[in-house]
Amino acid sequence: MTSAAKPAMKVYRKSLGRRMADCWQLYVLLLIPVVITIIYKYGPMYGIQIAFCNYNPGLGISGSPWAGWKWFERFFRAPTFDRMLWNTVLLSLYSLLWGFPVPIILSLVLNQLRFAKLKRTVQTVIYAPHFISTMVICGMLRIFLSPSGGLINLIAGTQIDFLTESAAFRTIYVASGIWQEAGWGTIIYLATLSSVDPALYDVIF
Repeated sequence: MTSAAKPAMKVYRKSLGRRMADCWQLYVLLLIPVVITIIYKYGPMYGIQIAFCNYNPGLGISGSPWAGWKWFERFFRAPTFDRMLWNTVLLSLYSLLWGFPVPIILSLVLNQLRFAKLKRTVQTVIYAPHFISTMVICGMLRIFLSPSGGLINLIAGTQIDFLTESAAFRTIYVASGIWQEAGWGTIIYLATLSSVDPALYDVIF
């Protein structure tokens, strides 16, 4: 670096520091989400090393003996690995295929409702499952799908234990995911539709 460039660099650094000092309130606000992200996103990653240890609760994470790739090799060599991988891929594809259009359809239907009270009631009902924990959702599914007194069996007039039927697992998994998250997904689409001029509907339709 030449001697002429050094003073210019000092002036630039000084001016940058002054600009940061002038906007310190914005940096404090930025610090809040950064700290939250570090604590709740990157902090828990410390526990990833359990996958590479012979974990012993008494010794803790850092005190457990190191196992390397032992558990990964055992998983990949398992006789059911191919089936587990294929089921995971299918569940992801089915969730995307069926879960993607449902929030769009719901938002289009809700956007056409002209009764404000009915619209708010329906929105509350379909949003509610998002705020229910997964454990509670599983408990509700167990009740709904019970062979004796379950809602689905009462409607169908049957006594099938759906939770023990392997063929029904994918449908139950995808449907329960849609039920829990579809209502929450309509928020974005409804916000978009609310910004569209109603006069354009006559032009489109």
